[in-house]
Amino acid sequence: MNIKQFVLLLFILGTAAGTSSCHKWSVRHKQKRDMRERERQQREKEKEAQEAYQEAVKAHASHQSKRTKKEMKRNYKKAERYNYHKKEFFLKRWFKGKKRRKHVSPETS
Repeated sequence: MNIKQFVLLLFILGTAAGTSSCHKWSVRHKQKRDMRERERQQREKEKEAQEAYQEAVKAHASHQSKRTKKEMKRNYKKAERYNYHKKEFFLKRWFKGKKRRKHVSPETS
């Protein structure tokens, strides 16, 4: 086998191998892009649901008397104080993944 045939053989095998790996990359890239799009849509839905909930709470409060509004506000603050330092349910703590800390350089913080 002379050098020209060897180079031609390497060229043909190289292009055949290159196209299959390129195809795999494009499929993975498309899957990741689709996953990011689904996550973005999910975040938007959650945000809209949260906004709708807040509007419903405000509408409910607007129907109350002044005295009831004050009591609701006081009770809300009281509940926040009591529940602020409460731990999560133990099963949630056991089975959730460990939080990974981001290493931040002292110059940026």
